[in-house]
Amino acid sequence: MQLAGSIALVTGGARRLGAAMAQALAAQGVHLALHCHTSREAAEALAATLRPAGVTVEVLQADLRYPAEVDALFEAIVHRLGALHILVNNAAVFERCPVLALTDADWEQTLTVNLTAPFWCARRAAALMTAQGRGKIVNLACVGGIRPWTDYVHYNVSKAGLIMLTESLAKALAPVVQVNAIAPGKVDFTATGQGVTPDAITQALLYLLSADAVTGETIFVDAGYRLGLASDRMTLQTKT
Repeated sequence: MQLAGSIALVTGGARRLGAAMAQALAAQGVHLALHCHTSREAAEALAATLRPAGVTVEVLQADLRYPAEVDALFEAIVHRLGALHILVNNAAVFERCPVLALTDADWEQTLTVNLTAPFWCARRAAALMTAQGRGKIVNLACVGGIRPWTDYVHYNVSKAGLIMLTESLAKALAPVVQVNAIAPGKVDFTATGQGVTPDAITQALLYLLSADAVTGETIFVDAGYRLGLASDRMTLQTKT
């Protein structure tokens, strides 16, 4: 895919890893629909730093727990940007809760935001992409989807489901739309040398967007954590 001039939606794009991916895409000349939920101020500030690069950045607010708001989000993208070539499903919730204290509401919120909403977004995006003859979807999974953490049962299940959703969509939407996932481990936002850097994640993103022969894959960017190369006692507080 030719990135320059393409249009991308990054969900949860206002802060942390979402912001890093938005910055990387803007640097490649990609126009952005920058989604936020409660971080409108941060999203607007980020957009202001990206526009001088010559790209269009539209800040769009939506609560992805509700299908009507997902529909409104995509209608706004079509209205303001005219097309969509790239979807980055990044928005997620990550909350610790021992399994015996896990409520139905905790479960439903995590599964809705982390798994159902990416499906809703992918379904809307795929309709646009198949009509125009090309498209890329990248889901942000997690190493927790294959190596579960205690006290994160709801999160682990949501990310495991997202990996399978990636494979299923890749098969269903081939050959027009390529669907892949990135599964980070602990992401280091403070340059302490603990965990992978946001830059490592954005490199994986740019690779997947340029590799037309790759689909249905999950790239683990975890410094070998799933192989036991890092301590099982990772500090989850800094996990994206």
